[in-house]
Amino acid sequence: MPQAQDAFSALERPYTFTTQPRQARARIGLVQLASDYTLENDWHRLAEAGIEIYSTRMAYNSVMTPDSLRATADSIADAAALVAPGLELDVMAFGCTSASMLIGSDGVAERLTRDRPGLPATNPWQASLCALRHLGIRRLAVLTPYNTEVNHSLYRGLQDAGFEIVAFGAFGLTLDTEIPAIHTDAIMAATADLLAGCRAEGVFFSCTNLRAMAILEEMERRFGLPMVSSNQALFWHALYLAGQQPEIAGFGRLLRTPSTEVVP
Repeated sequence: MPQAQDAFSALERPYTFTTQPRQARARIGLVQLASDYTLENDWHRLAEAGIEIYSTRMAYNSVMTPDSLRATADSIADAAALVAPGLELDVMAFGCTSASMLIGSDGVAERLTRDRPGLPATNPWQASLCALRHLGIRRLAVLTPYNTEVNHSLYRGLQDAGFEIVAFGAFGLTLDTEIPAIHTDAIMAATADLLAGCRAEGVFFSCTNLRAMAILEEMERRFGLPMVSSNQALFWHALYLAGQQPEIAGFGRLLRTPSTEVVP
């Protein structure tokens, strides 16, 4: 063994090195639920050159009830601590719309940044409210994959935030893992039905697991209204908090609209 160590010591060559300066325009930390199969893929479609995304997942039993969604608060801080430890980030994001609404944005932010105090933080609920206000939408049609119990909480939350809900539709699911299977054709058809005879100024698609983002542009052309989805709004708001201006074509007017000043 000593001979092998001596041979290796003679062979190993030490080198000095220089450190590479930061290349990223923005570094986003992301905490997702284990049952979310959509958010990460949507964000990679949006990420431009120089936008880096560092994500982790937290345990979740997939059952969507107000109590189970609120309970995710217990795991956010530990999951956030696993996101790129030691790396300088520009913003932290949490990826669940309904849980963020029920926990509250301040509670989510405190847990996301417990190990990174002072770092900006966002979530899909907060980001979507900001996006809807930014686009000047007050009369709102809403489409969700949730069951009635979660939908009622969302409805009250949107009302409390100052929106007039003129139409509300849902696919009525209770398991988060079932949501990505909803076909975009079903989303399109439900949206058309919601907007028939309705004086909405825009549509909100709630849930980071709903595959709505890919057809936002098509729906805006068809219905002539701005469309906001959780994943689109969360990315937009995260970039804004990181000091970046998104100019991304193909995913709705939100990502093409200057956001030098965002209404909280």
